[in-house]
Amino acid sequence: MLSSAVKRNSCNQFVPAIHDAHDDLSETALNDHVNNFPSVWDRTPYISLSAGIVLPDPVGGVSVLPAWLTAAAFATNYGRTSGYVYRCWCVLSPKAVPELACIADAVRDLNIFRKYWIFHGEGEIAAKLTVPARQIERVHKIDKNTNSLNFAGHARPEIFNGKFVSPDRLSNLLEAIA
Repeated sequence: MLSSAVKRNSCNQFVPAIHDAHDDLSETALNDHVNNFPSVWDRTPYISLSAGIVLPDPVGGVSVLPAWLTAAAFATNYGRTSGYVYRCWCVLSPKAVPELACIADAVRDLNIFRKYWIFHGEGEIAAKLTVPARQIERVHKIDKNTNSLNFAGHARPEIFNGKFVSPDRLSNLLEAIA
């Protein structure tokens, strides 16, 4: 049953859809999102984000695969179209919790999600349903070759969110890797 506040707000028609999507959050749905995306892309309750990844280098040291490269590849459909890359943050759990909407799953972490090893290099974070607007810092517009494009009416390829709240408001980390 919807609250009286929701009933009065005719712009809030997405509330029943969000409720249905909450019911769809599960380990099976997350597995389909990661391992079978082409067949569930139009109905998955998860959003793919990239945090990049650090891999051991076979000859010593490490190789860094930055989030920007993965995000740009997905945004441009691997160089077939222009797209948008959003810089945002989300709350991660140290354990798998695919059924909790407000916590994202770091499926790139092979200590927790071993069955997603084939996509480990994408550095995926699986957010659920939406990323709250105040957690989105900016959006960057790029062409199919990942060159910056200006937004219509703007002289810059980025639009910053004036209502963005930095993750340091939530975290007590002294330093973060960007």
